[in-house]
Amino acid sequence: MRVTPPARPRKLAKVPFVELADGRLQGVVSSGSDIGRVYVSSVAAGTYEFACSTNNNRPCGGARGTFCNHIRALVGEAVLQYGAGRVARYLKAETAAEEPDAQALTDAMTAARPPQGDTTAAAPVFSRFLRHLAYLELAPTTAPLPEMQWFPPTGSAAGGPQDGSGPDTGERADALTGTVDGLDEVLAAVDAFDQVLVAGLLRPRPAQAAGLSGLARAVAGSPLADRVAEAAEKAAAGSAAEDHFVALAAARTALLGSVHDALAARAEEVTGRSGGGATAPGPDGPDGTGASKDDLDGAGGSVEAGGTGGSGESGSTGGPDESGSTGGSVEAGGTGGSDEADEQRAANLLAAARSWLSDLARRGWQGLDHDVVAGSAQVVSAMLPVPGLRRLAVLLDGFAAELAASCPGAALERIPVRRWADLWARATLLTLPGAAHAPATGTATGRLLPLGVDVQEHATAVQAQVHAVFEPADGAAPRLVRASVSAPKPDTVVGAGLWQLLRPHMSLLAAAGEGRAMELTGMPVTAEGDLLWSDVHARPGEPADPFATARVALPAAADAVAAPLDRHPARLAVPVFLEGYAVRQDDDALTFTVAGHPLAVDTGRVPAAGPLTPGAVARSGACIGLLRWDAGTFGVQPLAVETTVRKKAVAVHAGAWAGGTTDKAGVRAEKAATDAVKVLRERAGKLLRT
Repeated sequence: MRVTPPARPRKLAKVPFVELADGRLQGVVSSGSDIGRVYVSSVAAGTYEFACSTNNNRPCGGARGTFCNHIRALVGEAVLQYGAGRVARYLKAETAAEEPDAQALTDAMTAARPPQGDTTAAAPVFSRFLRHLAYLELAPTTAPLPEMQWFPPTGSAAGGPQDGSGPDTGERADALTGTVDGLDEVLAAVDAFDQVLVAGLLRPRPAQAAGLSGLARAVAGSPLADRVAEAAEKAAAGSAAEDHFVALAAARTALLGSVHDALAARAEEVTGRSGGGATAPGPDGPDGTGASKDDLDGAGGSVEAGGTGGSGESGSTGGPDESGSTGGSVEAGGTGGSDEADEQRAANLLAAARSWLSDLARRGWQGLDHDVVAGSAQVVSAMLPVPGLRRLAVLLDGFAAELAASCPGAALERIPVRRWADLWARATLLTLPGAAHAPATGTATGRLLPLGVDVQEHATAVQAQVHAVFEPADGAAPRLVRASVSAPKPDTVVGAGLWQLLRPHMSLLAAAGEGRAMELTGMPVTAEGDLLWSDVHARPGEPADPFATARVALPAAADAVAAPLDRHPARLAVPVFLEGYAVRQDDDALTFTVAGHPLAVDTGRVPAAGPLTPGAVARSGACIGLLRWDAGTFGVQPLAVETTVRKKAVAVHAGAWAGGTTDKAGVRAEKAATDAVKVLRERAGKLLRT
């Protein structure tokens, strides 16, 4: 699910940065006469108190008693980026119009005769703008970011292969709707613990103690038992230290790992393929969480320079006060110096991240405020340039953005309880040294046949993941693999514009867009089936129709195995091919009926960065997709469909624009994104180097 709506594309020349944060609409507005001078403008929610000054804190001459032109421009661009309704709700501005526009919002706020505030917010807002620009300075990576699966993009019988050589998926579709033994009990224990995080653990109540003890009972027969029992007892007493939070996160992860394994076994029944339920070799850890006993023992130890300090019985994290705020600090910047110094710096950053996550657990989702959430910013900025910390940094950045958009927590009408607990638990375990490491365990030489492209994104990161069948040159059995490329990004780069950030760094995207195979020679690959892509090890091959691959090669391919930490229901993404289904549409819900059994279609994960649309899916007769499990049921995410357009059968792919396009809509979207990136790079070139 997506907690915060994505930003909308807009021109950035006048207002390069706008955000709804810290209880204000705030941003940076160009002066119009000097690229090196910008104005920091803001309007407070509720009171509409306004401020405007240059980036070096000189007051704006136009902001005297009323909104200046910079503030009016800021409101207009905020409406373009977020929509008038969202801006009005955030600022608590009421207008007479049912569908307000920027002018109506401005009129409503100025009619209240708002006071003029001081410019104390200018420095932190301008600092955030510089951080926003710095995303364009960070290098993309082809190492997989599994946690991006939590961030979807901003957008009759199923027959087997036509030649009859493969299995009939439809005959086994009933396996997707059958009861999984023990599933409800495990999820009940997880849900009870997740409710503990809603109110937080500063002053636990009896209901929270029950949720903690239930989690401990659920893992009583595992190697985690003693550690989790101790952690539950300390947390119920309000004295949990960081190592106790790590143990609780490991227990929750282990339980959901067992759910993953049971669901993966069901998916194997449906596809007739093997391998998806297996676990790849990884760090030794109790119940396959990837967290070893030594890791759990050392999680709360003393770390200098922005670390956690001694944890002790009180659960102190570098000196939090009673409200749970942390006193640790971390300097931003890249790594430098010796390997030993780099390792120490990485350890300090991991400890600082763990400290922040522990503060979140103490405060709870209802205790969120902007000061608590802002505690992650320095840590994330320091982590992002470090390749070994990129995975955790991207997760924390997306998580913190959701939390910031939801502040204050006490006013939330609906809390995404399981989602935030998922992100918290995964981030907590990734703070353990080595937990995010997924080294190459071999090389791949042979033919790669793309099936489709999955896009994942949050405000400041995007990942494209190509699912493919790999046919080894030595004649070994084919298997399913993935290849990923990701890049940090400003939140205003969305839609088809995402491809220009990714395309130069992986030639496979062009091959997938063109329907072409790739010939691999010595491509590094992990035990989980992730190709660590390098164009040095690949060259374009012959044309290869993904639907032919899905009909002929996919049924015989072994599924990828799961890394220990990645055993989670949300990480299930099993390539499947469906055809001959009936389509039913109820309002916005789309369902394929496969062999008499309904299968929900997740069109919400269809990216705006390609020509595939929910309408095309609804008119389709064949589909390449990813079998997923969400909200207690299996569903399919379309990657490509065969449909009819103007009485002509065509294939429509979500990743068709990955390598470039002549499609008019795609060309317009790419041009808009190119202009946006050009403006931001121009600003970055001037402001980040002065």
